[in-house]
Amino acid sequence: MFFNFAVLLAGAGFAVASSGISSQCQSALLNVSASSSAACSNPSGLISLAITNSSSSSIIPGVNTWLSGLCSQTACTNSTLQTVITEVISGCSTELSSLGITTSNPTAIVTSIQAAYPTVRQLVCLKDTAMSTLCVPELLTNIQSATTTLSLNNIVALVTKLVSGQSTGITSSAVCNNCSKAAYTVLSQGLPAIASTAQSAVSSECGANYTDGQMPSGIQESATNSSSTTSSSGAIALSFGSLNMGVAAVAAVSAAFAILA
Repeated sequence: MFFNFAVLLAGAGFAVASSGISSQCQSALLNVSASSSAACSNPSGLISLAITNSSSSSIIPGVNTWLSGLCSQTACTNSTLQTVITEVISGCSTELSSLGITTSNPTAIVTSIQAAYPTVRQLVCLKDTAMSTLCVPELLTNIQSATTTLSLNNIVALVTKLVSGQSTGITSSAVCNNCSKAAYTVLSQGLPAIASTAQSAVSSECGANYTDGQMPSGIQESATNSSSTTSSSGAIALSFGSLNMGVAAVAAVSAAFAILA
């Protein structure tokens, strides 16, 4: 499943929107949002998306604004990731737990997110040059056209159906395009163990050519590349499933690529 430390920020933000927030969590989010070192994640854009977006309006404009800001920033360092993740976990553990996000082992969460971050950042910053738009908003728009308005409420319900294997109304034509092929290619190069678990489903839904490892034409990697973030093959091999990420939080960063989950 795709995630980075945006999951933690979004998860806390969703808790705000759905059931209020503790003063401790509010303080943690404000500290992260105001931190110059955390600008690499455009945290204010993500938190604003989760907190201020109407439960009945589409999240797509907010997602586009957040990712546009994130992708134009220099990548986060491992040190920054550790600081932000630790602060959010410490301040918002109750809110995250209410969404099914287990925070009892912060070290494991930090290590896993540090390992996944470079690949996830590269993936969410893919751009369709023909459409002049980032791939995530483009795929979300396709899914919205095939299903319903992707509001906070509806997107959580949609991902819940995906996780439980229920019909969602998402058609192959909505998700099988150059953006999703590029997403799988990036995943297979950066996190091959995760990609391999999705290969059969992706091939079945979109065709064998979607998993051939070739980057399709017209897709550009738009993320600013300068970074001191590192990862190791050992870290990448960690079991992400053991982190028990809640579907509400995961939806914030993965719904567009749900077919690959």
